[in-house]
Amino acid sequence: MIDNYVFSDVNTCTFDFSDGEQKVVKLLREKGLVMVKFVQDISIKNAFQEAVIANYPESKSVQELAKYSDYECVKTFTRHFKKYFNQTPYQWMLDRKMEEVQYWVLETDLPISKIAEICGFNSLTHLANTYSGRFGITPYRDRIQENRKAI
Repeated sequence: MIDNYVFSDVNTCTFDFSDGEQKVVKLLREKGLVMVKFVQDISIKNAFQEAVIANYPESKSVQELAKYSDYECVKTFTRHFKKYFNQTPYQWMLDRKMEEVQYWVLETDLPISKIAEICGFNSLTHLANTYSGRFGITPYRDRIQENRKAI
């Protein structure tokens, strides 16, 4: 189960964890937009998977993910990644990114160009081509269809 929430004009977020730990996240700018995704996943079986999932949000590339997960050799990291996730790190990261993009497209009224910027795409065309390849429909058409379903 995945729940998504988008909040605007956020200064600070506080997260309370089941082990009693509390984490406060402050935005660098005065106001911002925050997307929180809650994912229930009991299937994490080992430290490698935990490290990957914990370091994914800060990683912009497979090389960064490997480095943040304490692997100097990307080839070794990729070999372990395939063993535990059954796909390449690049494909896994792209899948997570496209889940996020689809959420922004379907659940917000932000312009597609702004979504491309937020999600780190070089251009609107790059986002549209990647989205179409993944979901079989352009982001704009997907949004229109979703809005028609809601009526």
